[in-house]
Amino acid sequence: MGLKDKFVSKIPEAYILHKTRDKQRAKLIIKGYRAIRKNNLFDDEFYLNSYPKVRNSNMDPLLHYIYFGFKEGKIPNKTFDALFYKYNYDDVNINPLIHYALYGLAENRQIKPENNLEGYKRSNKKRIIYILHEKIGTIGGTGFTNLDIIEGLNDSYERFILTSTGEELELWIYSGERLEKIYHEEINFSNDFSRIDESNKNRIISDDFENQIYNSKLATVYEEILDKLDVDIVHINHLINHSFDLIDILIKKNIPYLLSVHDFYYICPSIHLINENYQYCNFGCENCHSFNIDKEENSHKILNIWQKLCYNILKNAEYVIFPSNSAIGFYDNVFNSLDNFKLIEHGRDFEKTSSKFSLPDEKPIRIVFPGHISPHKGSLLIREIKKLDKDDKLEFHFVGTTIPNLKKYGINHGRYERSEFNNIISKISPSFIAILSVCPETYSHTLTESIASGIPVVATDLGALKERIEEYGVGWLVNPQNPLDIYNKLISISNDDYLNKIDALSKVKIKSKEEMINQYINLYNGIMGDKNG
Repeated sequence: MGLKDKFVSKIPEAYILHKTRDKQRAKLIIKGYRAIRKNNLFDDEFYLNSYPKVRNSNMDPLLHYIYFGFKEGKIPNKTFDALFYKYNYDDVNINPLIHYALYGLAENRQIKPENNLEGYKRSNKKRIIYILHEKIGTIGGTGFTNLDIIEGLNDSYERFILTSTGEELELWIYSGERLEKIYHEEINFSNDFSRIDESNKNRIISDDFENQIYNSKLATVYEEILDKLDVDIVHINHLINHSFDLIDILIKKNIPYLLSVHDFYYICPSIHLINENYQYCNFGCENCHSFNIDKEENSHKILNIWQKLCYNILKNAEYVIFPSNSAIGFYDNVFNSLDNFKLIEHGRDFEKTSSKFSLPDEKPIRIVFPGHISPHKGSLLIREIKKLDKDDKLEFHFVGTTIPNLKKYGINHGRYERSEFNNIISKISPSFIAILSVCPETYSHTLTESIASGIPVVATDLGALKERIEEYGVGWLVNPQNPLDIYNKLISISNDDYLNKIDALSKVKIKSKEEMINQYINLYNGIMGDKNG
């Protein structure tokens, strides 16, 4: 927080008035804050113990929950399920805990699901469960694509979503154009072995995976859900924070599944192909310790065991779906005997911006960095590039979230909704969008947003970024290991070269959601037809 925020956060009413532009809404939040405190609906110690970074910030934990915590998927106490409350009642248009304190408590409203699956007996509809590793309400690109598919299916499909964060397992049903949470289970299990953002958290400690990717409690829950719902097909979007027991159960029950690949998790548990120096590993596995906390262990040996387990997951899928040919190439190099790989590019619907972008006559050059910018997305590289900019020829704008904090290196515009991107970009009016991932991407939703905005892109020459930039001719490729070359490229692009990229952008046709959804429908119907035949 800035100094002003830190000062006013000591006085709740002052902070609320400071942070909320709509003064009527601010008064409602103040009223709700007082009602929460009066009725002891927020557990400060539980919240601070669960989220140590909030304790370190010295911010009033309830204020943090109201303005940040709920959006981040944090929970206010052990009993109140804010997401359930929000989606279960149509009139909740403010922080759910505030709404409950002001109205729901007096009305004796339900605050968590009943976990009763008996009411979802078999219907004559085709029944699909989607497996996600992102909490509904806090999802990113993977989850948005998943929801686009779910919302695009017609009423002949009954759609369920099973999510796991490593702390909570949740089951949702999509019905009548709305989501409803019907099951919730607290768990303490995660197989997210990425060291990105939180070093040494949950890294592999041996080659014994029995307790690291399998979990008897989750296996029991999977069995119950699959038995009660009697599904036709399972579409796995990710197995992070899900037990690998799920695959064994699906095979045992002869339930067909599809697997969508969004990263490199099934090749390497580090997920992003990043080494311990936060650089693309280029499969230099012999001396890598990026996913292994115990350097006495042989990481190459662990990787071999991991890939054998994942080979079984991929092999038994009806289809393994990739969003780009470059992603297929990476997996082909590791699992070269599989023939069930299929390309389905992500589809998005955009209104192309009418704004006109250009190189400035005078410096600085405005550059936007979109999305969640963590070390593997280039945050450390961005910092090095800006340090080279002694004469302030470049002006950086961050649209999304940054780890580590990059505020001192540019202007942070904060999080954005997908529908807001073009409007935000038009207001900033940059000359370039830069996507500087230091490891391969399997697709890049921010690149799709950038193309739709009509702004030339500077991107690293890896993975799907390289594939798509070369295919469309809408930008320039740079070496992520050479910040000086990137800096020189940014300040030396000619106006003619720039206008050529603008022209190429105007000719790109972005795949629509409908086109993507129809491809999935064809797969679903083919698989269910085979099962029922």
